[in-house]
Amino acid sequence: MEIESIKQKVLEDVDPVMKKKKAKERRKQRLIVIMQFLLVFVVIIGLFHFFMGISTVDGESMYPTLHDKNIVIYERHNSEYKAGDIVALDMPNGDVYVKRVIAVAGDTVNIDREKIYVNGEEVTTPQAVGKTEAKSDKITYPLTVEDKQVFVLGDNREVSRDSREIGTVKIKNIKGKIRWSIGIF
Repeated sequence: MEIESIKQKVLEDVDPVMKKKKAKERRKQRLIVIMQFLLVFVVIIGLFHFFMGISTVDGESMYPTLHDKNIVIYERHNSEYKAGDIVALDMPNGDVYVKRVIAVAGDTVNIDREKIYVNGEEVTTPQAVGKTEAKSDKITYPLTVEDKQVFVLGDNREVSRDSREIGTVKIKNIKGKIRWSIGIF
């Protein structure tokens, strides 16, 4: 059996017809591999364009949950967000913020003595660090979150630029809900 396979191999290497046939088969296999690669590439691009997005955390406003330069992957097309969700926000100046939803439409938010209350109940976020203080005189508390809006805070309360300064965020400005993060330190 071994000798027959060696004879076949020698014949393929010497015979021009067999050589041509073998070269054609190799080209066909390469084309199939390239087409498979392109298909996978198009599917991944489509997934990220329509269903997922990618962004980076800029700064320490979400510390200790997320760190500066972490890469986050978010799911697009959520129509409902709840307290505790971490979201990527499109800001009017073109920046992308990553923040935690604290209150949703219809909720009443109050900040009093470095504590945050939603609907009269103190909100304790285990990940939060620092004092929670009102940051702007333009926003008065108690504040009722309007329809199709959310109130967001960074986990690092003392350095975060969030709803205490910019006000509530419209749902249409939310790029998506964070599903994964990749730490790059």
